[in-house]
Formats: sequence, structure tokens, C-alpha cells
Amino acid sequence: MRKIIISETLDQIRVAVLDNLKLTYFLIDNTSQQASIRGNIYKAKKNLSAKGIEASFVKIDEEKNAFLSNYHPLKADFETDSPDSYKIQDKNFILVQCVSDYDPRKAPKVSDFVALPSKFCVIVSKPKFFGISKKINSEEKRGRLRSLKKSATKSLGVILRTSSENQKLKDIKEDIRQSKAKWKEIISSFNEEKNHTLLHQEDNLMENVYRELMTEDTSDVIVNSKKLYNYFRKQMSHNLSLKTRTDVKLVSDKEDLFKSNKIDKEIARIFHKKVNLKNGSFLLIEEKEGLTVVDVNSGRSLNNKKETNLTVNLSLAKEIAHQVILRNLSGIVLIDFIDMKSSAERKKVFKTFKESMKGDKAKHSILPMSQFGIIEMTRQKIGSRTSSLVSESCVSCHGSGAVTRKDIVCYDLIREIITLKKNTKKTKFIVEIKKELSETLIEILDKNKRNSSIKDLEIVSSPKDTEQLYKII
Repeated sequence: MRKIIISETLDQIRVAVLDNLKLTYFLIDNTSQQASIRGNIYKAKKNLSAKGIEASFVKIDEEKNAFLSNYHPLKADFETDSPDSYKIQDKNFILVQCVSDYDPRKAPKVSDFVALPSKFCVIVSKPKFFGISKKINSEEKRGRLRSLKKSATKSLGVILRTSSENQKLKDIKEDIRQSKAKWKEIISSFNEEKNHTLLHQEDNLMENVYRELMTEDTSDVIVNSKKLYNYFRKQMSHNLSLKTRTDVKLVSDKEDLFKSNKIDKEIARIFHKKVNLKNGSFLLIEEKEGLTVVDVNSGRSLNNKKETNLTVNLSLAKEIAHQVILRNLSGIVLIDFIDMKSSAERKKVFKTFKESMKGDKAKHSILPMSQFGIIEMTRQKIGSRTSSLVSESCVSCHGSGAVTRKDIVCYDLIREIITLKKNTKKTKFIVEIKKELSETLIEILDKNKRNSSIKDLEIVSSPKDTEQLYKII
């Protein structure tokens, strides 16, 4: 069963999703500013000097240009002989949707293929197109949903999402009706606006939680805000299946929901490199910008005679899938499993990992395990990595995870003092140094006490609030 816990503090909202009491998703947002522009829809001004180029830059507001790309996450699901049949244009302007966020080094990516998602459907800028999610495998269910084919019109297309699989047709029709109304407003604004502008801002965090994370097995939604309580109650009044299955609970805002549900410590561990399992094995997860490396270690698990390389790999394959989704890893992920002797064992681990990734909402591709015991996968980037929501680069190690050795710092300090002695008439120095470095410095001075260049040094502890490693006075 799924439980969703939402805690609001001032203008910050935190969301934790627990499946069978295990943390699966963690989201955080600031209501006073929009963290992401992914999904936003704009009336963009074309770059007329770039005609004939497959991709170019368009202007989406006064200060920002965006890269017009042929890529869109949903576009690959369409088969069409006329590649421009989805474009909505007007003289020097074109309707576009952001498919990536701003980056300090490059402009955001936009697509002229536009998709407007809701709870059970996606409205797309491809006239008369009607599609059903490939994840709905039952032909009987697909046949039932095909009765909604007439919902696609000469001005728009409709895709039924996986979440529509077991819903009443009445609820799906209502969702399509509301989505069409929103789409109509966007097109009207596009035709009325005289210049480039934002036409539709992607849903806020709460709408995203309701649309993407509230499933049929959601038993409880626990909130500490009357506003959030009323929002979910209102949304569920339009959805009979959720209304009968899910209980929305309002608790006092004085209660720390994350602590009372014992998930605060688990969230704090999201940016930790090491993930320990109960059987003694562990994972080491190294996150870089476009690449993540996961190293599987048996640890002390093989001290148990019941455990083998295969059983350890199988248990860790499930945990790796959980960590990939929880940490929202994207780009290339390399997983180095413990060596196994037979190809049959490698296939078994690969199958287990692939099955464990089935619940992932982000598009991903997984390659079979190589002879070296490595699985390669790629995963679509949706928002920020979870670790970046709860951590930032260390000012001491600059994000590398390592700091300069204590003895190296101390010898740098000694070199500075020797240089000062040579260049000034001063002979005595006071060294303010952090407590964790002072022992190493005293040890070095003691070993070299016969050297005259380091005599007459007074060592005192630095103030606790200082960031400097040492100071020479």
C-alpha cells in the first residue's frame, strides 16, 4: 500500500511517498518561486535567419533564448509521414514546450511538439491522433478504452495514460473534457498575444503529486496544512475510484510528520555514497553530472554460509533499482556487480533488476549484463537529482568528497612561516589553528625540533566559528 506524507513549513513543501512503509520518492519545492520550467508552454519568436537549419534558437521571453530541438519525450511514440503536422505556427511565432531546464552553461531545450498531461490523458498537438499507453497490455482493457477514440479532434490528439487502465469511462471523459478546455485556453492565448510570452506554466508540486503519484493503491494522504487538505479533497471529489479508496488526513502543523513517521533519517541518507543492507553487503554510489557508477560489495555478507555471490547480487539488484528511482538518477548508470561464474546467473540478476525497474515512471533503457558483470543503463532526466535537493557542494572539498590531508596542510603552514621569517625581522609567531589539525602540527614540530627555522612558535586553537584552517599572527 502507498502512503503520501506532505509537510508544509512557511513557503517550503516536502513530499515523501512510502510504498509498503519504504521511502520511494522524496520531493521538495518552494512555493514562492518556480524551480523548473520543464513542461512550460510558450509563444516563441522564430529565428528567421536560421531557415533550413534542423534546429535553431527561439526567443521565449525578453531575456531568454531557447534551443529549438527535434527532441520531445513523447514524440517517439508517434508515426507520421508529415513531420510538420504537429506544429502550431503564426507568421513569425511558434508554439513550443520546454523539455529541459536552464543550465549555467547552455540554453534550455524546447520542442515544437507540445503535450499537456493530466491525470488520465495527455493532450497533444497532433490532430486526430488517438493512442493508448503501451504499458496497458490487456487487449480487453485496450478495447474498452478505444471507445474514447472520438475524443481526438481535427485540432488535437489524445493519449490515454497507464493510470486510465482501471478507471471508469465517466471519470476519464471528465478528465479529457477539463484538459481540452485548458488546451483551448492555451491556443486562444497563442492567437491573441502579439509577442513572445509564457502561455502555460507547468503544474505546481501538489498537482504533480496528485497526477503522477496518487495511484489506486494509495491508502492515505497525510498533510499538516488546511489548504493542502482542501486541495486533495476537491481533486478527489472528481475521481470516485480514489475517493472511495484513499483517506486524506489533516494533522496539527505542530507535529513534525517526517519525524513521527520515522523517515527523516532515511531522507538525510539520500546523498550518502554508501548504502548498507541488513545482510552485511553494501553499495557505493558515485554521482557525477552525466554518469553514475554503482559498485556492489559483498561486505561481511559472505560470512553467512547461506549467502553466495548470486544471492547477494539478487538482493542488491532490487536495492539498486530502488536507489535509482529514489535518487532520481539520470544519464548513464553503470552497475558493477560481484563476479559470477555462469551466464545463467548473470541473466538471472539482469532479469531481477529489469523487473525491479518496471515501476519507474521515467523512460529508461537497460542493456544485458556483460561478461565483466556490468549492467549499463540510461535514464531520462526528469527534474533535479534528489541528492541535490538535500545537499550542496562542500566548501572545503569543493564537491569532490575529499579534503587535503592534515599533514599536507601543516607543511604548507610551516613553509609560510619559514618564508615570513626570511622576509621579515619577526622571529616569534602565534599560529591559530583548528583543533583537528593542531595534533598533527605538534607531532611534525616535535619530530623536527632541532630545526631552528620552526622554533618559537606558539600554537593556539582557532575560534569555533571560523572557517579558516589556520591563521599566522
